[in-house]
Amino acid sequence: MDEKMGNDEERKFLHDISNQLLVAHGMGTYVNKVLKEAYAEDSKEFQRSEKTMIAINKIIEMVKERRDAVHASMDT
Repeated sequence: MDEKMGNDEERKFLHDISNQLLVAHGMGTYVNKVLKEAYAEDSKEFQRSEKTMIAINKIIEMVKERRDAVHASMDT
């Protein structure tokens, strides 16, 4: 019973984190578009924004992997 409650709490946490990551990803995509129009792609500003988006995408993948693991543990 405690394990199920822990999994439910983790699922809720992962859901909440995913929502915030979706906002960050969307805003980052918008900022990248604006920076691409305003600066050269090799500019420091654009490169930093690109690195930020790479990090956000990696975090999204990590959350997805964890969510899959939590779902799998609930199925067993």
